[in-house]
Amino acid sequence: MKHYTRREVLRLGMSATAVMAGSALLPVRAQDNPLYQAARKEGALNLYWGSYEQKTIEDIRDAFVNRYPGIQVNLLRQGSQTVYTRLRLELQNNAANCDSLGTTNLLHYTELKKINALMPYQPAGVEHLPQAFRALDPDNMFHVGAISLTSINFQPQKVATPPDSWQALLDEAWRGKITVGSPASSGDVAHWALAMRHKYGDDFFKKFAAQKPKVGQSNVDTVTDILAGERVVGAAAPFSYSLTQKAAGQPVDVKVPTDDAILNLGLTAIPAKAPHPNAAKLFTDFLYTTEVSQILSRNFWPTLRADVPWADGRSLENIKWYRNPTDDLARQVNDTIALWRSTVG
Repeated sequence: MKHYTRREVLRLGMSATAVMAGSALLPVRAQDNPLYQAARKEGALNLYWGSYEQKTIEDIRDAFVNRYPGIQVNLLRQGSQTVYTRLRLELQNNAANCDSLGTTNLLHYTELKKINALMPYQPAGVEHLPQAFRALDPDNMFHVGAISLTSINFQPQKVATPPDSWQALLDEAWRGKITVGSPASSGDVAHWALAMRHKYGDDFFKKFAAQKPKVGQSNVDTVTDILAGERVVGAAAPFSYSLTQKAAGQPVDVKVPTDDAILNLGLTAIPAKAPHPNAAKLFTDFLYTTEVSQILSRNFWPTLRADVPWADGRSLENIKWYRNPTDDLARQVNDTIALWRSTVG
C-alpha cells in the first residue's frame, strides 16, 4: 500500500477540487441564465428545419439538449417548402406548434412578416457572424441560420472528369446522366435556378431540359440518386452534404463550378404564436455559439461564426461564389419556378 506525504495529499486535494470546479462550470452557467430557466419551465422546443440535412441538425439538437437539460426537443426535418407549408396550415387553423423555423427561402420570412406572424428577437452572438450577414432584417424578425453553397456533385468512380461549370452540364456527354432537385420544393434549388437565369438567360432551361435530367425535390436527392447509381452527376447539388458523405466513405465528390458556386442563406425565425418562445430564443442564441460552428465545420458546412474556420481550410474568401440580389426577389423566384415547370418539368 502506497503512503502519501503531506505535500502529495495537498496536491491531490487541489487537483480534485479543480476537476470538480471545472465539471461544474457549464451547469452553473446554464443555471445562471434566466432565459434557460424560463425555457426549462416551458419544457419543450419544436424545431421545423429544412436548412441542414438530417445529421447536422440532429448533431445541433443533441448538443443543445446536452447543454440545456430539461428541455425536450422535437425535430421535424423536411424540405424547406414542406416545413413552411406545415407552419402556414397551423397558423390558418390557429393551432401553432412550431417554435423555430429554419428554411432556405427568404420569401417565407417576408411573407410571414407581412401577416405579423413573426416574433422580433435580437439573439446573442450576432456580432460573431460574417459582417455581410449580421443585419438581414431591420426589425430583427429573422436571422441567418445557415450558409449554404450549391455546387456540382458526381460519382468519382464513374466520372473521371466532371463538368467544371454550369454551362458544361449542357454538353451532350451528360444527357440522361444528371440529377437535380426542384425549385418548387427547395429554396437552394430555386436560388440556383434564378442564378442560372441571371447568368445565362431563359434559354439555359430549354437546353438543360434537353439533357433529360431526373428531377427530384430536395437538393439532397442528388446525393441519393448518385449513391443509388441512378445518375452520375448532380446539378444544384448540396456542397456540404456531398462532402459529408464523401468523408463517410461514400462514392460522391464535389466540383466548385468555375462560373461560381451559388450562395444562399438558410434563415431562422420564431413564430409570433410559438408555444415555447423562451426555448426558441435560447435555441437561436445557441446557433451562434462556438460549439455549433464547430459542429458545422465537422460536417463540412460554412460556419456561422467568423472566428471558427471551415473544414479543409475553405472560406468565403477562397471559394468563388454568387448570391442573387434580393430586390424584387419574390417575383423573380415565382417567374423562375413557372419557367422551370414549363420547360424542365
